[in-house]
Amino acid sequence: MKRMLIAALAAVALAVPTAANASPLEREIYSGTDSYDFDDCGFVIHNETTFSGLFMLKAPRGDDSLPLFFDNYEVHEVLTANGRKLIADHQGLVKDVRITLVEGKIYQIEAMEAGQPFVVRNSEGNILFRDRGLLRVTFQVDTLGDDDPENDVFVEGSYELLADHGRHPVFYLDFCAEMEAYFFD
Repeated sequence: MKRMLIAALAAVALAVPTAANASPLEREIYSGTDSYDFDDCGFVIHNETTFSGLFMLKAPRGDDSLPLFFDNYEVHEVLTANGRKLIADHQGLVKDVRITLVEGKIYQIEAMEAGQPFVVRNSEGNILFRDRGLLRVTFQVDTLGDDDPENDVFVEGSYELLADHGRHPVFYLDFCAEMEAYFFD
């Protein structure tokens, strides 16, 4: 009986993945600030940003796959224009769920984002928009044959929203129309 118990415990110990096997390829805790102006909407908006999070690349699940992306993020933005201020907070998790080879060096990626990707407040702190819940999307990238994800090219027309669970009004807004209405009305 004792031998069977030891054998069973050994089998369980061998079946459990070790920390070395579960280690990510890359793991980085990050934080920083940024300050910049942009005029995408036809007028200048100044953005002061602070951000932090945990980024990881996890080992691929097959020989013909790419590493899985994981980012648990938090961002605080203060947008100013025309003497007015708008505050946008972002908190969530973005991760690749599945990556499959389509052909050549083109991959289909299924990804999800969960959390509160946008909580937008006016300068008095009143909430104007709040996104929360889970979005699942799929899209394709062309790796161009190298291992640097920074060089990947998005395949035009491949993006598809698979699921929208929760409330995501910002996902469907015309950003420039909303910015113009807020800063100039």
